[in-house]
Amino acid sequence: MPAFISITIYLNDRSMLVASIPDAETALQEPWPFMDKPSRLRAIRMIEECLAGHCTQQAAFEAFKAAASEQGLLKRKPPSVGLRKFDWVAEDLL
Repeated sequence: MPAFISITIYLNDRSMLVASIPDAETALQEPWPFMDKPSRLRAIRMIEECLAGHCTQQAAFEAFKAAASEQGLLKRKPPSVGLRKFDWVAEDLL
């Protein structure tokens, strides 16, 4: 089990679930909006270091997440209908 919660990134008009370091490595091989951004290159290096056993999965995943965030690849889905109803109930209680 990974030491982090999986995330969904959006590349080339499709979603990609990143649930492990190998998933992050695969995602980094895809065309990104800005291939030469330092944060993406750092994420590639950190993933390689992690796979070689020289850094933690958490550190490599955080580098990946930072690169994806900087390039606008992390987008939150709107809350489900059930969560919106729960929000309305919570607002009424306040």
